[in-house]
Amino acid sequence: MPRFLVRGLFCASLMAAFQPVGAEVLGGDVWLRHATEDLLPFWSTPVAIGTPPGNFPTFRCNDGSAYVPANPCDELKNPPGWIKSELGRDYVRMQGRQTYAYGVAFQLTGDKRWLDAAKAGAAHTLSLLDPKGGYPSWVENGKPMPEEAARTSQDQSYNVVGLAMLFYLTRDPALEKALVAQEQYVFKRFWDKDWGMLRWVTADGPAEESAHRELVAQLDQLNAYMLLVVPYLSEPARSQWRADIRRLVDVILKNYYDEASGRFFGSLDRPDSKQPGGRHNDFGHTIKSYWMLLLAARELGDTKLEAFAKAGGAKVLGQAWDTQSKAWGSEWRAEGINPGKSWWIFAELDQMASTLALDGGDEAKYLETTWPFWLKYLVDHKNGEVWGGVAQDGRSNPNSLKIHQWKNGFHSWEHALVSYLTAQGLSGKPATLYFATGNTKSLFRPYVLPGSVEAVEEKDGIETVRFSLSGGKR
Repeated sequence: MPRFLVRGLFCASLMAAFQPVGAEVLGGDVWLRHATEDLLPFWSTPVAIGTPPGNFPTFRCNDGSAYVPANPCDELKNPPGWIKSELGRDYVRMQGRQTYAYGVAFQLTGDKRWLDAAKAGAAHTLSLLDPKGGYPSWVENGKPMPEEAARTSQDQSYNVVGLAMLFYLTRDPALEKALVAQEQYVFKRFWDKDWGMLRWVTADGPAEESAHRELVAQLDQLNAYMLLVVPYLSEPARSQWRADIRRLVDVILKNYYDEASGRFFGSLDRPDSKQPGGRHNDFGHTIKSYWMLLLAARELGDTKLEAFAKAGGAKVLGQAWDTQSKAWGSEWRAEGINPGKSWWIFAELDQMASTLALDGGDEAKYLETTWPFWLKYLVDHKNGEVWGGVAQDGRSNPNSLKIHQWKNGFHSWEHALVSYLTAQGLSGKPATLYFATGNTKSLFRPYVLPGSVEAVEEKDGIETVRFSLSGGKR
């Protein structure tokens, strides 16, 4: 039987058997199967691995095949203008996100092929380092682009998301050095003393860009690398990063938080910045802000901030809930919520619900239906990976691209990892993750979630670590 039919029958049987009696009805084995059968087929082909290996393409067709400009597949013949104008580029942030994806694939399976793929991706990223500091945003016709002053702080964060994941897995000193240097570069080059925040582009950047004050300029430093990496850094870097994490937390709360709605503004300088439909005014950026504040609070030992993040995050989950589909909406509007499903917003909302559920909250009630919705509707059961978006009833557009300059494996793989850990924790079962630190006495944590090590075994340079997680039946 063809693989896509097997996946379709599996998902159909899952939905038929599903009863809303607790999120433990979907066990961790479901998420491991999702990783290996739904996600990996799209990322394990020679085209995906790149030429040479590690030079990952930004654009591919929905069946995973290569984009051929002279004979493009239907979905790349006439894509939206914002994609079409950039088809000749390979984005470093997508390079980083695919490196991250292979890191999670290794962490969930223990298969060294995916660790090797992540290492190849990291090596290629490091080869693009600008002698002036930082990384280009994209490469076009072999040329790093654009000029340094036009590169965004958000790109600088996601350019190294793969390096951060690989460092978490291996503790390679060369990766630590690269990440510390990148963090220093970002805060030196983009921090504006007068604004009291990180800039979108530097003051000497393009005039139409240099005025922008963006939430993601602050937030994505935390999300892409800082909070994952900081526990494993050597001193004095760890202390400096913790101080910078506190700086970013304060910036976000002081400038972007709207007390009246309990949400976060995505930008500050645009005419519609504080209006429904304004740039990045959606449930994804707001819930990601709360998730990062919660993780930062735990790193900093700030119980007041943790309580604030948990309460605010729980409130936003309620605001984002679409009762008809029993799944997440994507943004707020003047007349209500947009019930359509965006893959990354859906993932972020699930991840916050998972974190709160593991802490003993009742947010598992959401996962009872959002998890099956993801597996049934967001997944492309024919060719693997997940769609960028689906309608309220789960319908997808077959010509909507699954990979482009803003969509890669980062969100789908992070969602798989967090869901696996949560499913195991909620059912009171240990979770098994794989590392390659070369030292069984290393500090091991289950990604960014709370948990304790039950056992560590080493074989052929790979550590198999069994964790117990909070929130389960004991």
